[in-house]
Amino acid sequence: MGEVGDRMILKIIGCILIIGSTTIMGYSLANKYAKRPEELRALQAALQMLEAEIVFSVNPLPDAFEKISRYVPESIKQIFEYSSHLLKQRTGMTAREAWALSINKLSRDMHLQKEDKEILIAFGNSLGCSDRENQIKNIHLACSKLSMEEKKAEVLKEKNERLYKNLGLLGGLLIALLLI
Repeated sequence: MGEVGDRMILKIIGCILIIGSTTIMGYSLANKYAKRPEELRALQAALQMLEAEIVFSVNPLPDAFEKISRYVPESIKQIFEYSSHLLKQRTGMTAREAWALSINKLSRDMHLQKEDKEILIAFGNSLGCSDRENQIKNIHLACSKLSMEEKKAEVLKEKNERLYKNLGLLGGLLIALLLI
């Protein structure tokens, strides 16, 4: 083929790699917007399970957390498992401290925003230190706030998910065209 043919093949391969990598980047960014509403819904479901545990089961908080962790998605599961683990170690850590530590440590692996974490931390501030009625009110308040954040996240998802997917592909095409 010759030197010209080899250069053309290298350019084509380079363009394919550029387009592929920018498309993957776009889909990755879009995925963040898609996952957040799912995680917020899962958190609301988990808190409702906690409410049922408080109302009907009278299980200690570490056992309730452990039980809930069996029924929620993996990212949410870790928060409840880790909180349960910390409380079962009997180091004198309060439920509030265990919950906050779990949220701060494990939320990095999730798609939550600062506001979502603040809601969860605020919810944890009354864990284990108020009566059943106040615990239930606190759960309802947290679920209500998470629901509002979920609605905002859905709007952002609709607005940005397609944008980032298309931007990744079109950005790659533009770069490839400029290099040809």
